[in-house]
Amino acid sequence: MGEKFVRESRPLIRKASLCAFKKISAIVLSYNTKETTIRCVKSLFAHSPMLADLQLVVVDNASEDGSADAIEKEFPEIKLIRNAANRGFAAACNQGILSSDGDLVLLLNSDTEIFDQSLDIVLDFLSKNKEIGLAGGAMLGADMIPQNSCQPFPTYSNLIFSKKSLLTGLNSVRNKFREFRKVPDVVTDVDALAGGFLFIRRDVLDRIGLLDERFFFYVEDIDLAKRVWADGWRVTYIPQARVIHIGGTSVASHPEKTYWWHHRSLYRYFMKYRPNLRPVNWILGLGLVLHYIIWLALRKIGVALKKGMR
Repeated sequence: MGEKFVRESRPLIRKASLCAFKKISAIVLSYNTKETTIRCVKSLFAHSPMLADLQLVVVDNASEDGSADAIEKEFPEIKLIRNAANRGFAAACNQGILSSDGDLVLLLNSDTEIFDQSLDIVLDFLSKNKEIGLAGGAMLGADMIPQNSCQPFPTYSNLIFSKKSLLTGLNSVRNKFREFRKVPDVVTDVDALAGGFLFIRRDVLDRIGLLDERFFFYVEDIDLAKRVWADGWRVTYIPQARVIHIGGTSVASHPEKTYWWHHRSLYRYFMKYRPNLRPVNWILGLGLVLHYIIWLALRKIGVALKKGMR
């Protein structure tokens, strides 16, 4: 499974490429991200693929900032799904997948912007490597530095090196985290990929199923990769395909909720894949709750200190 490690440095696109895909369906989830979603959609049209048709579906998760109306007015030609409530990441993505018909699906965060011919790079590479079921590209910050686009499968021991861990504030843990989550600079097989820029073959989804909706927010991408590996496919990082990722725009107004969702999803992940270790999972769950409480207390203290300094 994820232990397989492959590196490739050959050119990714040849001039005489025969693409195995007729259409790529881009699924963009919008949640109170009106401006960034519009920029994301514009970037898709500006850098649409030449090797296949592009279908675009935007799923709005009950935004309160007028996102759905603005998107419909700006792009009347795209498919827009309006949810009456926030259904979470996995469920909303599944709506988009089910309403699309491309033989390659792209899950794309609304706070990203495609540039170059990144879609063609992936289309071409997956056409030539039919054993790859799931692929992702580089997510770059505004400073063009690669973000953590690749993820290891969570274990009881490596949770300490999670980017959400409070212990990453310690120098020794931070250095280990950087080494542990180092992003490859060449095509590489990895355990899992970040869900914000994720390509999956339609026939793979037909075999393994859609995103697991038990994960309301976070970890659904890791779970998907685990099932892809288990079904005999490769999961591959392609750094030549790139997006700018602003990051955190849809969760900025509700950091406490999103941090709790992350912890809850981690617990559900271990309950799903280690059901025979329930007592250990209960201890882990208690640790995750205590970790959240400490984080929340420190956050409130920090907010209070900032207010006191004004």
